[in-house]
Amino acid sequence: MRMSTIWAPLARAIAATGTERHVDCLIDLIGADIAHDLVTVTRYSATQTPEFIKHRRFSDEMVQRYLASYYVFDPFYASWRRERRLGIMPLKRFADDQAKRGQYIAGFLAQSEICDEVGIMLADGGDWCLGIFLDRSTSSFKDGEIDLLNERLPVFEALHERDVMARGSDFSRTSAPTSPGASPRQQPSIPPSLWPELSLRERELVQLILAGHPTANIAERLGITVGTVKNHRRRIYEKLDITTERELFLQFFQHRPGA
Repeated sequence: MRMSTIWAPLARAIAATGTERHVDCLIDLIGADIAHDLVTVTRYSATQTPEFIKHRRFSDEMVQRYLASYYVFDPFYASWRRERRLGIMPLKRFADDQAKRGQYIAGFLAQSEICDEVGIMLADGGDWCLGIFLDRSTSSFKDGEIDLLNERLPVFEALHERDVMARGSDFSRTSAPTSPGASPRQQPSIPPSLWPELSLRERELVQLILAGHPTANIAERLGITVGTVKNHRRRIYEKLDITTERELFLQFFQHRPGA
């Protein structure tokens, strides 16, 4: 370990737990001797759409594009909803041939001039996790750098756990991030002109799908069984001539003005 570069940011990160400086000091610690070109910080939920907390040297325009549409293609978000997996997660874990041609890597990252990224996924209370992403524009992260992050992961986890405990589950950045680069979560709204063939109940269910709720959560919110939700999904997909949730999102985003 190259500890000589770590002691000062580690001390600042310890002192900052429970304060508004926590995330920034944690970023400084994580990236202290891991070369990177920019940083993005996102909160993921298993039942809600992501929140973009802050960024460094990233485009505000791309933040808005992510929140408006690209989040649905984000493999880190999908992984959290599916597996609730924490820890060090390099992009290459998801970068098979199909993903490389997909909307997140070939679209969002390419437009953001990012060629590689690694996420540090930390438990953030409830069904949320905090993702701190180091990004590079011209070179990939090496295995040795990923190994170094894995070695230091227990320190990152302990610091963030201490911060969550100090703040409780209702701290300010959860619902109204105000730091530079922060953006509030946006909930999709179905335009009246979209999908007129759907019933009011079906539109209500689609609204919950677009907001990121999984089947079990939709069933609980609507007071129906999981099987009934699945039956509604099947009929909705038949009416819209689609077969997957991704196609549902695509129709929604393509209908947006300027899409």
